[in-house]
Formats: sequence, C-alpha cells, structure tokens
Amino acid sequence: MKVLIAEDEAISRRLLQSYLERWGHEVVAARNGAEAWNLFQSVEFPIVISDWMMPEMDGLELIRRIRACHRRGYVYAILVTSKSQKEDIIAGMDAGADDFVAKPYDQDELRVRLRAGQRLIELETALLTSLEGLAQAREREVEIGAKIQQTLLLGQPPRNLRGVRVAALSIPSQQIDGDFYDFFEHHARRLDVVVGDVMGKGVPAALLGAAIKSQFLRALSHLISLSDRETLPEPEEIVTFIHTEVTKQFIGLEIFATLCYARFDLERRRIDFVDCGHTKTIHFHQRTGTYEMLEGENMPLGFSEREIYQQVFAPLELGDVFFFYSDGVTEAQNEANELFGVDRLIELITTNGRLQPEELIDRVRMAVVAFSHSETFADDFTCVAIKVEDSSDEPTIAHAELEVSSDLAQLAPIRAFVQGFCRDRLSPPLSEDRINQLELAVTEATSNIIRHAYHGRSDQRIEIEANAFADRVVLRLYHLGDAFDLEAVTPPKFDGSREGGFGVYIIAQSVDEVRYDRDKCGRNCICLVKNRETT
Repeated sequence: MKVLIAEDEAISRRLLQSYLERWGHEVVAARNGAEAWNLFQSVEFPIVISDWMMPEMDGLELIRRIRACHRRGYVYAILVTSKSQKEDIIAGMDAGADDFVAKPYDQDELRVRLRAGQRLIELETALLTSLEGLAQAREREVEIGAKIQQTLLLGQPPRNLRGVRVAALSIPSQQIDGDFYDFFEHHARRLDVVVGDVMGKGVPAALLGAAIKSQFLRALSHLISLSDRETLPEPEEIVTFIHTEVTKQFIGLEIFATLCYARFDLERRRIDFVDCGHTKTIHFHQRTGTYEMLEGENMPLGFSEREIYQQVFAPLELGDVFFFYSDGVTEAQNEANELFGVDRLIELITTNGRLQPEELIDRVRMAVVAFSHSETFADDFTCVAIKVEDSSDEPTIAHAELEVSSDLAQLAPIRAFVQGFCRDRLSPPLSEDRINQLELAVTEATSNIIRHAYHGRSDQRIEIEANAFADRVVLRLYHLGDAFDLEAVTPPKFDGSREGGFGVYIIAQSVDEVRYDRDKCGRNCICLVKNRETT
C-alpha cells in the first residue's frame, strides 16, 4: 500500500521509511508538512503518517487539509507525537487524526495500527466499488470494527517511566471483550491506571467500554482546563465526572461497569484509588512477603445517580506489586465446575511476586490454563501488574561498548570482549565460572540475532554494551532485526524428539536474568544480567 510520511528529522524519517518498506509498503517521504501537502494533491495516498511538529506546516494543519480534500477513497491519517498531555491528543483527534503513534517508534505497535488502517481502507473501497458485495462488506465491517475497538479498549503500558515497571494482558472470551484498561502519565512522576469491566460480552460491551475509556480523556481535559494546570484533579473527581456523564444512560440501558482508578504517586510513595465494585486489587509487599486486598466501598458505574465516589489510599514501598484483574481470572472453571478462585490467585502472586510483571502475568495465565485445561476462557481474562522499582541513579563501576557485523565470524572478538571486560575492568574480576557462563549466554544470544533476527544476513549491525555495578554485570545486545517473541519458542526436548528451543534454554540457564525489550531508539534489546559474587 502506498504511504506518505511527513517527518522533518532525517534519522526518524529514514527509520520509519525502512520499517514500512520492510513490511512491503511503497513509501514516499516528505521533509515537512508543506512538501507533503504538495505531494498529496498530485498522488493518491491511502495512508498518511505525519509528525506533529514540523517547519512550514505542522502535522495538525496537514491533516486538516487532507480531511477537507474530497477524494473517492478514504485516507487513514496517523499522527506521530511525543506529546503526553491528553488535551494535545484531543486536539489531534479534532483535526482529523485516526490514530496516534508515539516516539520512539514501537515496531509491533506501528505495524498493528497500520494493519487496522489497511483493513478500514479496504472496507471503504469495497463499499464504494461493489454493491453486489455489500452484505459481505458489512460483515467485514463488524470484524474490522471489533479489531479497532479492541485497540481502543487496551492502552499501552508505559515503557520508560522511572520507578515502575508495568505489564498488561487481555484475552477476550469472544472476538472482542468488554474489559478495558488505560494508563495516563503526569508530571512529578505520577501514573494513573484505570482497569474496568463492562457487564456482558462481545461488541456491545466493547462499545460501552470504549465509550467509558474515552470519557477519561474528556474528564482529564475538562478538569485540567478548570485548574491552574499545576494541580491534577484527584481520582475521585475524575470518576465523579464520568459518573455524572454516563450513569443516567447506563441505567436506561440496564447495564453497569465495574472499574478501579488508581494513581501511583512515586514521589510521595502512595497509591490513591477509587474502587467502583471491581475485583479487589492484590497488593504484595516484597519486604515482608505479605499481601493486602485493596478495596473501596463504591458501587459500579450505572447503579445509582446518587452515588458519591470517594478515594482511599495505601503506602507503597520498593518492590511492591499491585495486581489488577477481571473476574474472568478468578471465575475460570475446571471440568468439575470448581472456580480458580481468589485464594489460588493470591498464592500465585505471593509466591511469584518477585518476578517482573510480564513474567508474573504469564505465570497467572499458565496457571489458569492448567487449571481449566483450556486455552480459551468463558469470560474475558484481563490482568495488569505494576511493580515499584528503585528510581535512584545507580553508579556504574565500569562501561565498555563493541560494535560488530552480523557475521558468525564475529563471535570470537565478542567472546574476547566479554572476557576482557569481566577480567580486566572489574575489581575484583568475575570468577572464571561466571565469565564462562556469561560468555556462553552472549554467544548464544548473538547467534540467535544473526540467524533469526537478521535471517543470516552478514551485513547488519549488532551493538554490545557492558556495564558493571556493585552487585552485577549487565550486557545489552542491540539490533534492528525482527523482534524476538519468547512465547513462540517451544521448550526444548532433551530426548531428541524435537529440535529447537535450546538456545533460549542455554541463555536462561547461564545468567541470573534475561529480558527481551526495546530501547528508547526503537532498537530490539537482549539484556543479560549476571550477579557478582557476594563477600
């Protein structure tokens, strides 16, 4: 599909163009909004991706002109922005943007949003060109609408907020669910999290969930506009605003929604939350290994117009985990019609609370699947896990970098780099056993990047960064190849009945921690952590 991109930053423009061309799109790149507008008037572009801030003509004006231009086909407009204020996002929507992508680019997110745009464009084309296929087009419209609604229902967890690590998962019981969650970052290191569940299933529940979620943006924008913009509205004010907007309509529809709105204040070390009849949040205290169930006394949205919503608070400490979930988790059933239950979930969280949020959610998912003997769920399955991390700037004892090509012949200098760093740059150096284990993990990780991320190409780049801290050595391998999907790797079979999975197994056994992530520049990263000997 032909795509027009408007981006004044050369590096970002080339990076975005390389992603799109790799995915098979025909790309025309403009250096500013005015150049993009001239190109748009002469060539048909079904998709336009525009940066917000550009010289001569910014992204908002470009999208406004595109929307005012009458053409036969629909144009899907994506606005690229680093802005985090919700009123700015609303301004972009008002200008005619269909979707937003944040910098730095997340390849998976960008690809999903492009696919949603392509489906919408295909639908519009079918409706315009074929009356005979009208019934089929309507059916596809429902399918596409469901996928778009699911995108709108599930916000993206923040990746780089200092002091917390966030993960989320939602598995619908039908094509789309009524569960929803979203995240709002504010100044002074505050994060708002909303997790909710609309009564019912399918598209009707999803539509109402999306409507409620959009109300949070509206509430924040409205309440901030009434303040001096230095004072954030309290969670209870936000929920009360939404309650006023939707409860009367919900009562008329005989429907309701449970939700929890929580604000993590990382500076003041506290969480303020409003519980609207949602499942009780599990608060795991890592320091003591104990837990609490956080709950309020408010009714769900849609029960009573006279309800007065009030927030409660709890202190938070380093290492604490807050686990939000829908009743699809605890009400999963086995063949004997037994419920998975809150007690099993609490035991899972307290046993595995020291894991990273992504791993913790996966443990819960696997446990529910094992209990119910089914990969599908009778009710919508949603989890959000938030872990409080150390936000202080930890001093680095030693640092080194190496850049190599994606050639297996480079494994020898990579091993020498690891050995030299661990022996010569550290005092005391790592033990020979630990050096050998870390060297093995780096070798396997590099081989996986060359074989799977770069598909054997030897002309690509791999960057290795080594950092030593008081208690550990951290090696990061960066690349721009295909992202690694850990869930797609099957565990190895040691009886020889199946090949594959041994590289990932060897890495996990050789280091104390391994993470697959992306950095702020959009590069894929394999992070290997080896603890230093304790004295």
